Amino acid sequence: MRNIIVLGVVFAAVGLVLGYLIFARRTLGGGLIPIGDLISGTQMPTTGGGIFGSIANSVGRVVDDARGLDEIRRNILLSGGGGLLVGAVLGGVLKGK
Repeated sequence: MRNIIVLGVVFAAVGLVLGYLIFARRTLGGGLIPIGDLISGTQMPTTGGGIFGSIANSVGRVVDDARGLDEIRRNILLSGGGGLLVGAVLGGVLKGK
């Protein structure tokens, strides 16, 4: 059981890193999208709540959609999930030997 958990966690981490390196490429200018942008999304500065805060949040969501951050996040998480699955199966196979 320990092998399944350890290999699952290790392969999930490897899958997340590889997913980031593959899918987080910028279309303009090359390079990678910063991890902070993928985690938090685009934060628009606000001077307070109310209608201005609502407008800023809406603009932030539009910017995220235009950059395709939701799809990039999903692909990276799927890569990590695939790594977890491979690691768990490999741990189960090694346990059986």
